[in-house]
Amino acid sequence: MTDARAIAVIDIGKTNAKLVVWDANTHAILFETSCPNRSIDGPPYRHLDVEGLWGFYKASLKDAAGQTLIGRIVVTTHGATVTVLAGDELALPVVDYENTYTPEINHAYDSARDDFADSQSPCLPAGLNFGRQIFALEQTFPEEMARATDFLPYPQYWAWRLSGIKACEVTSLGCHSDLWNPHHADWSQLAKARGWAGKFAPMRGASDVLGNILPEIAAETGLPPDCEIHCGIHDSNASLVPLITKVKQPFSLVSSGTWTICFSVGGDARPQLDEHRDTLCNVDLNGNAVPSARFMGGREYAFLAEGHTDNLDLSDIKLLIASECLAIPSFSEVGGPFGCHSGHLINKAALRTERDKVALATIYCALMIDYALEMISSEGPVIFEGPFATNTAMCQLLASLRTDQQIFASKDSSGTSYGAAILTGRMHQHQSHAAARIDPIADTGILAYKNLWRHKLLMIDKNHKH
Repeated sequence: MTDARAIAVIDIGKTNAKLVVWDANTHAILFETSCPNRSIDGPPYRHLDVEGLWGFYKASLKDAAGQTLIGRIVVTTHGATVTVLAGDELALPVVDYENTYTPEINHAYDSARDDFADSQSPCLPAGLNFGRQIFALEQTFPEEMARATDFLPYPQYWAWRLSGIKACEVTSLGCHSDLWNPHHADWSQLAKARGWAGKFAPMRGASDVLGNILPEIAAETGLPPDCEIHCGIHDSNASLVPLITKVKQPFSLVSSGTWTICFSVGGDARPQLDEHRDTLCNVDLNGNAVPSARFMGGREYAFLAEGHTDNLDLSDIKLLIASECLAIPSFSEVGGPFGCHSGHLINKAALRTERDKVALATIYCALMIDYALEMISSEGPVIFEGPFATNTAMCQLLASLRTDQQIFASKDSSGTSYGAAILTGRMHQHQSHAAARIDPIADTGILAYKNLWRHKLLMIDKNHKH
C-alpha cells in the first residue's frame, strides 16, 4: 500500500451522517455526500436507524470507490451512544440518547452512579450518560442483556461492521458516560461494580488499525481488500486532533454542530466545574482529561432564527442589542448550563424581520459560548470550528466579550472529518486548514447587553432555587 491512497471518513453526527473522502497528499476533498441521521420512535424504544445508515454508507463507499482509490477508513461519531452485541449481532436496537426513562429507573440509576468528583460526568437528562442506557436495558430487557457478549462505543461499532474486529476507545468512554475516571485513566466504580467494564471490548488507540475491510464488504463496495480500518474517535475529540500537537497550549476549542462544546486544553486540568451546569471532563485521544462545557448551540440557533440563515452586517447586530431584546435559555430539550429552565424572549416585539431573528440567535450563542468558556477557566487563544466558524458576527462578538483572549475562526468547515483523517498518520496539518484571527466589534454595546442578560439569568436562578 502506498501513501497516495485516499482516506474515507465516516462522520456520523446527531443530525446528519456524512462520508468525506480526503486526498492524503493535497488535502482536497475528493468525494462528499450526506444524509439525515434518522431515529425510530419504537418499538421497543427510541433507537437509531443503524441499518438505514449501513445501506447509505455501503452505497456511498461504492460510489466513492468508483471515483478514487481508497486505502483507509476511519469512523467518527457523536457521543453518548453504546451498542450491545450478542456475538455477531445486536442484542438490542441502539438506543438514541434522547430516549427517556421512568422515574423509577432514573432514581435507581442516580443512586448507583459515581460522584461527580470521581467520574467528572454530570448527571444528565435522558440517555446522555450512556451508563444510564445500559442500566435501563438491564432493567427492562434482562434476557437479552444476559446474552450480551460485548459493549462497543458507537465509533467502534461501525469499525467492527467494516473490519469484524471489536474494540473500545477512550474518547467515547470519557464523554460523560459515567463509566470512566479521567484523572485516574480507569473504569469508574459503577462500571466495575456492575460488571460492565469486563463487557467492553479490548481498549485500543483511536488511530490504531484494527484490520483490513471484511472481504464481503470489499466485494460489495469495490474497495480494495487491503483497505485498512482504523479504530475511530468521538466526533468533538476529532476536532481537537489537528490542534493538540500544532497549537501552543493552553488554548480552547469551540466545536460547533448540533452541540456546541467548549474544550480547555493545557490549562487548569481541575477547574471548579459545576456538575449542575453541564460542565465535565472529556478525554482526548491521548487519555488526558479536558475540562469542557456544552449546550445544544446548533439546535438553539435554528430555533431562535426560525431556520433563517441571512448574512448579517454590524447594523443588524447593533440594532438588536439596542432593542434589549433578550433570549433567556434554554431552548433545547436536553443539556446545557440552564437545561432546567424553560427558554423565553424579553422584548419579543423587537423581532420585526428575519434578520432580527438571525441577529438574536447569533448574539445568544455568543453569550452562551462566553459563559461556557468562563465556566471551564478558558486560557489562551480560542478557536472556532464547525458551522459557527463561518458566522463572522458571532466570532466578532465573542472577541468583543473576551478581549483578554485572541479569537480565531477555522477556515475549514470539515474540522471533524479532517481531524479523523489525520488519525491515519497519512495527513498532516496543512496551511489551507489554518485559522483566521478575528477582531472585536467596536461600539456595539455588547458588554452592557451581556450584563443585562446575566442579571436576568441570575434572577431566574434565584427564583428557581426558591
